[in-house]
Amino acid sequence: MIGVKSVVCAAMALVSMPAVAQVRGVSGPEIGVGAFVHGANFHPLGEQLTFDAPPPGTFYADSGENGTVDVQLLYRTAPLRFLLKPRLVAKAQISTAGRTSFASVGAEWRQHALNDRLYGQVGIGVTIHDGYRFTPDPFQPGISNAEALRRYDIETTRVGFGSRLLFNPNASIGVRLTPRWAVEAVWEHHSHRQIFNEVNPGIDHLGVRVIRTIGRR
Repeated sequence: MIGVKSVVCAAMALVSMPAVAQVRGVSGPEIGVGAFVHGANFHPLGEQLTFDAPPPGTFYADSGENGTVDVQLLYRTAPLRFLLKPRLVAKAQISTAGRTSFASVGAEWRQHALNDRLYGQVGIGVTIHDGYRFTPDPFQPGISNAEALRRYDIETTRVGFGSRLLFNPNASIGVRLTPRWAVEAVWEHHSHRQIFNEVNPGIDHLGVRVIRTIGRR
């Protein structure tokens, strides 16, 4: 994803420049908005980081949502004073292409560097979604041609996640532009690790978020 790579490169260039003054962030609640590639070809938790594209005219099962665009809305609390100071977070990730949307709650842990100008964070959460647990079989015997075509369209454009409840490991790198404004390059993952059944394709997203700290200094 060119946009995410560009943000990361810009972030590294920014933090490598001599600082005129320290840019320390406000340790208050945060709100954010982001744009994501839904179903990005990037999975750092698996055996492969990226995967080959299917040959022309074919598709991989459970890849029909790949490459669409999501908008994400986020709220984070101020750091709590226990368990390494996590921030509680709530996120709504909304598909703009009529694919699966996600609502998540969880916690994130942040580590600052370079006088708070750069930070990295990792998180884990739980998610519910409005998509399919299991996509219908378009080759089931006895169904009409119209029903088969309807199911085939679902099979090629949607993902069956195997569970309504998913887990949401995530990570991001943030660059603080001012004490209240930051931009983050983000990776989000949704799956259930075959805990509920064997159907677990999972899905990854890459994106960019703009963060605003609210509250008093």
